Amino acid sequence: MQPDFFPALQVDAPRAAPTDEEIAAIETAVGEKLPLDLLAFLAGANGGKLDYTFEHPTEAGPFPLCFYSLYSTRYPFPGRSPGGLILHELEVERRLKGLRPGLLPIAADGGTSVLYVDLAPERRGRIVAYVEGLPGWDGTPEGCYVDLAPSLGEYLAALYLNTVDESKRGG
Repeated sequence: MQPDFFPALQVDAPRAAPTDEEIAAIETAVGEKLPLDLLAFLAGANGGKLDYTFEHPTEAGPFPLCFYSLYSTRYPFPGRSPGGLILHELEVERRLKGLRPGLLPIAADGGTSVLYVDLAPERRGRIVAYVEGLPGWDGTPEGCYVDLAPSLGEYLAALYLNTVDESKRGG
C-alpha cells in the first residue's frame, strides 16, 4: 500500500484510514488540530510498517534511524494490548518521559526510540525523535530529543529503503 501523501514509499500492512472519531479523540488528547500532511499520511499508512532509514547528521557522521513501526488510530482487537495505538502511546510517553506539550508520537523503532510530530504552535509540523542513549554518537548513555526535519514531507523525502536483513523485522 502506498500513502497518497508520499507515493514513492511502500507501506506494509496499513490499517484502514482513521475515522473522524479517531482523529477527534487524538486532537482532544493532544490539544491541537492535526496538520493536513499528517492526516494524509495516516490515511494511507495508519499502523503499517515503513522499513526505511533516515540518516541524522551528527558530529561523528551520519547516524541511521529506522522508525518502521507506525502507530495506529485503530483500536486493537478486544483482549489485545493497546500498544502501538497513538492514544495509548501518547499517554505512556507523557507518563514515562514527561513528554512536552504538543509532541504526538507516530512511530517507533522497535525499542525505546520514538518519532513525533511536534504540534506546539511555535514548532508546528516539525519532526522530532527521542533517541535512546548512544555513547558513540554524542558521548552520553542517556536518551535525548533531536530535531530531524522541518516537516513530515521533508522527513519522508529523506528516507531510503532499509536493506538490513533481519528475519523478523518488527516482530
